[in-house]
Amino acid sequence: MQRSCPLPISHLNVTSRLGLLEVILVDYDVVAASNINRQVLYCSLDVGRRKIDAAVEGLQRDNITSKVTPVFCDAVKEWGRVVELARKATVVFNCIDYGEYFDYAVCSLCVQLSLPYVAASSYGHTAIAECYPMLGRPKQGPCWGCNNTPANKDILQKLVPSLILDYKEIQFLPKDTYMPTNSDVGSSILPCSLGAMLATGCWLNTLHGYSLPQWTTADYATFNISSYTVQSNTDCIICRNAPRYSKQTLEAYFGTSMVRLSPVEGEAVPYSDGCITDPVTDALTEVSRQRLWPLAHLGEEYAHCYVPAIPAADMSLQSQETAKLPNELHKPLLKTENGTVLAIRSGGRSSLLVTQDTIYRLKGCGNYLDADGFRYPYPGFPLKPVEGKEDGGVEVKGCCFKHTAITEQFMSEHVGMVLGVEGMVVGNRPRGMWKYSLPQEPLPKIEKWCGLFETLGERRLASHLLVGLELLLPLMFPDLVSSHDKVLTLFPHARTSCVEGVRSVQPTWSAWLSRDREQLLVDLCNVRLQEVRPSQCATPHTTHLTPSLLGEWCRASYAIRESLPLKEESRGCGSLMAALYWELGWEVGVVKRLMEESGINWGYFIDHNPFEPHCNCHPNNYIVLPPGEGKLLAPVDFDLAFRGERFFSPYTGQGDTELFHSWVHTEYEEMGRTLGGDQSNTGVQTATTLSQETTALVWGFRDTMVKGYSCSYNKGQNLHPLPDHLKVAMRALVTMALVLTANHTS
Repeated sequence: MQRSCPLPISHLNVTSRLGLLEVILVDYDVVAASNINRQVLYCSLDVGRRKIDAAVEGLQRDNITSKVTPVFCDAVKEWGRVVELARKATVVFNCIDYGEYFDYAVCSLCVQLSLPYVAASSYGHTAIAECYPMLGRPKQGPCWGCNNTPANKDILQKLVPSLILDYKEIQFLPKDTYMPTNSDVGSSILPCSLGAMLATGCWLNTLHGYSLPQWTTADYATFNISSYTVQSNTDCIICRNAPRYSKQTLEAYFGTSMVRLSPVEGEAVPYSDGCITDPVTDALTEVSRQRLWPLAHLGEEYAHCYVPAIPAADMSLQSQETAKLPNELHKPLLKTENGTVLAIRSGGRSSLLVTQDTIYRLKGCGNYLDADGFRYPYPGFPLKPVEGKEDGGVEVKGCCFKHTAITEQFMSEHVGMVLGVEGMVVGNRPRGMWKYSLPQEPLPKIEKWCGLFETLGERRLASHLLVGLELLLPLMFPDLVSSHDKVLTLFPHARTSCVEGVRSVQPTWSAWLSRDREQLLVDLCNVRLQEVRPSQCATPHTTHLTPSLLGEWCRASYAIRESLPLKEESRGCGSLMAALYWELGWEVGVVKRLMEESGINWGYFIDHNPFEPHCNCHPNNYIVLPPGEGKLLAPVDFDLAFRGERFFSPYTGQGDTELFHSWVHTEYEEMGRTLGGDQSNTGVQTATTLSQETTALVWGFRDTMVKGYSCSYNKGQNLHPLPDHLKVAMRALVTMALVLTANHTS
């Protein structure tokens, strides 16, 4: 810059002594004689030298271990370079004296990249420190802009987060006309060093989860320190145009593995009210029923090819000329090796396209990568054998089909309305479909479709949350043996066994399958367990954490500080972990009950494989909702769902109320079994290996979840409503569990 502020050198002097891996120093000034009285890394011999060179040399004299990278750069003329440096950073200290519009630009940059914005300044005897963590929901603020609004709105509109990364230079910013000099305000080493230490301390405290005021001043002449919390400003242009989620929330609740997408040929079909009609006719029923057999009518090469055969009449797609897709979805996208569009990986055939305001789920955009990381050849629609078929039957993977794509659009909206009566939501909101037209696609007469949704999450109940909670047990129960022994005594004799003097307990799913399930299942919510909050420090259990999520881990740990160990006023709650398991089961039970009462089958039926039914009613078809969405869970995947009035028996081709209700009730039983830990015939895979010291706790908590599920499904009274003062701690446990499983694929 044309001018430099004394605070960067003081910041550097402080931060480099904290063991940070790297400090990047950006400056465009030389040392002046007037700097020596307050910029501690310089001496009189440095006058005339570049500040960054003198500063690095000063630090090396003190044998500081942090790597200091000097960048001689005019931040206004070379803004693109600043952006690239910020992409590598974990915090930005803004101490450049150019003016409030430049500060606004730096704040916008931090909001877009989810970086803490830290600033410090001095004026006379006073040191001023500001720190805005930029966590969670950036749109909710506050940010530096909430407290500082320059007058020129036209310039501010150019500095919104969605645009700030694209500028190579920002010379259109006006410089403040009046810059106070040292002679004006009498600055010295005292307020400069004090401001640097205050600002750095505020930032460090946010890493540990402390919630501090964003603005602090200290007057060394009077020794008065004052601070205040900046309130979110609904008129703040930065917050209004901020990303929906912070980078940390995206990684914890949506995933860290990326894929590439390329635009391809095809048709975009928007979804709107009335675009799908559902009359039940003999013709539509017969079209659906024909899918029970191979598609031989399409030609010889299709004689052994199958597609999903939903036992319900097809729905019809009507053109809607007024409906429009968002700009990001106008052109079909497909997974490729060198695609230009980055997206978050979701299982084998899907991906998540992240935009400023919305995250779109692209369900069926190719199996370029399968769930195990195996790379399929372009276009990613491999043929896989149909299990249970002796005729060499195959099915196309990696895409949706016209009838399943239409079904999921309609049923997602319909189920959302059904669940809304009790405050629940669906995780995918329909937005439209793509129909691919690819020259190299296999079996081209089978149309390949992709469903488009606005999605609220990606991490799954079974593979991520429940696995993560089980990984948390050694961190929350430091005396695992005594906790295990205490819980073991609660199980009825019929659930336990003793081999060579070691007592063990049968798993929850085994008890669920028993006629005496209510007597065999235990409830740990009222049992006082000795829980502690997981440490903010690194442990053998947390050394594998994704580095960018260490801050989330620390903040979640701090959020639990007032709750664990549980205090006497937490009546009706003896264990925070048990209360969380109960709540999870309760929400799952509410969804199943409401769907069943509305005559909806989630997707349990038999088509091509008589030995293994389809079953969409399992825990991994629940996503974990990010903070701020109200509930903890939301159901997804309704591509095979159907209603009773559209159902026909695959055996007779006729309506069959008894069979429909039998299959719907089987869904209830299957969900209880998989919540209880049984993974067979579900496609649900978990990664925890139970140790002898955790088995009683794991099955005790699973029991508690299953009892909550059964209670809400059967319209029982909620026996364990969570006290308000524990809700923050419960959400923090969810976050910590997801941080532990951040690298697990869906």
